[in-house]
Amino acid sequence: MQTRPVAPPAGGLGWANLGMDIVSVTRVRRLLTLYGEDFFRRMLTPGELADCRTSARLDVLGLCGRIAAKEAAFKTLRVRAVFLPWLDIVVRRSEGGWPLVELRGPAAALAAESGIAAITVTISHDVDYAVAVAAPVLETGPPEGPVQPVHPEPPEESARPAQPAPAAAHDCASAAGTPTAHHTPRRHPMSDGLQLVKNWLLARHEELDDIAPDLDLIENRLIDSLSFVEFVFLLEQHSGRSIQMETLEVDEIRTLAAIETHFFAAQAVQA
Repeated sequence: MQTRPVAPPAGGLGWANLGMDIVSVTRVRRLLTLYGEDFFRRMLTPGELADCRTSARLDVLGLCGRIAAKEAAFKTLRVRAVFLPWLDIVVRRSEGGWPLVELRGPAAALAAESGIAAITVTISHDVDYAVAVAAPVLETGPPEGPVQPVHPEPPEESARPAQPAPAAAHDCASAAGTPTAHHTPRRHPMSDGLQLVKNWLLARHEELDDIAPDLDLIENRLIDSLSFVEFVFLLEQHSGRSIQMETLEVDEIRTLAAIETHFFAAQAVQA
């Protein structure tokens, strides 16, 4: 699967991918009440959890701040078709109290491929939200090749490429974030487990009356980075399988049809 950064390599004048994220305190408090501390062990390292711990309990604002910081740091990498590597973007408290970001494993590799040496982040808390802004520290030295302008001049009329065939219109709509549901006939009834998953998604997106089997759940934001962790818990509960987030492929949960194939195929056959 293609997981290379979608932005050109860093190094040109003024090139810097900022990342920003906001996390609801109410949302995180609900997750802590429902699932307890174990839920956040999939998102935060033991050291990060220790930084959020008070003498009595986990500090919800601290949890929100680190979650927002990880999201913001991940956004600076400008990658597609890969989940946020929660445990490979580590946000710790420095001796001075400000947050420090450490990139490990796949996150460090993606950063290096983008020409990013490190990421710096700042966190702000309010009663209801935590906000984080991240900025990359770029590699020093000239880029390997000429840096293309962000908005290159259009070619002269005689050099313009031929217009794309109509078949490419679907790809353009998907890249722009436009919902592109295809109503592919189902070959068998929906399994009980998948129906529970679908109901869970519909309960969180009241603007939807239904979800087509091949609607892209990722591109249409029915699953975001925070709900992804809760979604994995749900899949484990209803499929009876243990799921490792680090090895889970995006395409395995991209659509309801894919989820049924990878997690509920046996149930669907029995139905």
